[in-house]
Amino acid sequence: MKRSTVMVLGFLVLTFAPLATWAQTPIVEWDFLSGGDGVRWKAIINEFNTSQTDYVLQGTTLTWGDPFYTKVHTAVVAGEVPDVMTYHLSHFPAGIQAGDLRPITEDELKTVDLSYKDFNPVLVDTSLAISKAYGTEGVLYGVPLDTHTSILYFNKNILRKAGLLGRNGRPLESAFTGIKNFTASLERIKARTGMLPMAMSSANDPATVWRMWSTLFYQQGGVLAADGKVTLDQVTTLGQTALQDMTDWTTKGLIPANVDYAGGVALFSSGKAAFMFNGNWEVPTMVDLEKSKKLPFQFGVMAFPKLYENQSTWADSHNLAIPMTKTDISADKLKSVLTFIAFVEHHAAEWASGGHLPAYLPVLNGPTLAHLYPVDQYAAQAAKDVHLEPVNPIFGVGAPTYDAAGNFLSPALIGNLTVADAVQKFKDDLQSLAQ
Repeated sequence: MKRSTVMVLGFLVLTFAPLATWAQTPIVEWDFLSGGDGVRWKAIINEFNTSQTDYVLQGTTLTWGDPFYTKVHTAVVAGEVPDVMTYHLSHFPAGIQAGDLRPITEDELKTVDLSYKDFNPVLVDTSLAISKAYGTEGVLYGVPLDTHTSILYFNKNILRKAGLLGRNGRPLESAFTGIKNFTASLERIKARTGMLPMAMSSANDPATVWRMWSTLFYQQGGVLAADGKVTLDQVTTLGQTALQDMTDWTTKGLIPANVDYAGGVALFSSGKAAFMFNGNWEVPTMVDLEKSKKLPFQFGVMAFPKLYENQSTWADSHNLAIPMTKTDISADKLKSVLTFIAFVEHHAAEWASGGHLPAYLPVLNGPTLAHLYPVDQYAAQAAKDVHLEPVNPIFGVGAPTYDAAGNFLSPALIGNLTVADAVQKFKDDLQSLAQ
């Protein structure tokens, strides 16, 4: 072959080889997964991109909570939206009302071999109830990805020293069942070990305060909304009991009074606290520290215990949603988005390694989850206990109830408001929001 021919062929290869990449349909994705689960999410995205010849996903992680949902709404108004995004089930009422979400039909899911029947029926039924109340009846506005809930992380070394660790390596159930026993055990930890009994963030973190308060409220049988309507009659009774118990913990030094989210995680991961109250999304943080031998103690996880009448525990659900566009998404773009959603669901076991309870039934009910460390330590019990956010636009991630929790419940923990005043102001604020 002549040298000139070789040069021409080489030029053609150099010129056209990149076109294979350029020809891939880009999928723009937004998410808010910056916790321990974010590492697992990025790994799934990388696997998707590696597996594809037709599509390439371009992901961006944005600030969790109200900033995320404000940006989504602004993008919808401006007509500059991502193709797919993570979205909380609890924000569906507000998102549907704002016109930010595109319905996803059963027929559309079937094009990628998915069905509404493939997912946790509790999540699907809740999602369909929301769509009936606020949007188009009979459709989903997001495909369920998981259920996430609050759990307790524990330091086996400290509990063993306090005499509160059973032979099975688990906290003694009798010592942590019932509010009186639970509080007494935290006091025992402090007295016998000198360590902080429970790390829990409160400063600049109304979400964690809300999760604890609502869990204690629900466990007493409390109800905040029924049939989509807000009902606050029990806030000044059961809600005051919940906040009083939390405030007693801070007064006695059983939980820190003024620690932010990162500080709460640091207190536990450095071995300075016996327990940490947090979401299951921090499981990979602990697992990764353990694997790298940077965790100075043996840790475990457990479902949040039964402190009152039942074991209901705050919970929410991540979904994958499609934002509303000024002109409907093209058939090709919809196919690409649904292909990504199906890929994520089929890799639900990997997502579960991030601590979450998968919504995809073949994984939720399959053998993988039952043997997935350390999710297997809490999954079965926690799945029974989940209490989803009230179905109303004033509740949920990015909704004003979180602000109300920060404005009124948090100050009570550091003594800036009496419990009675805090609860009354909290109730009044919710009442005004609900009108």
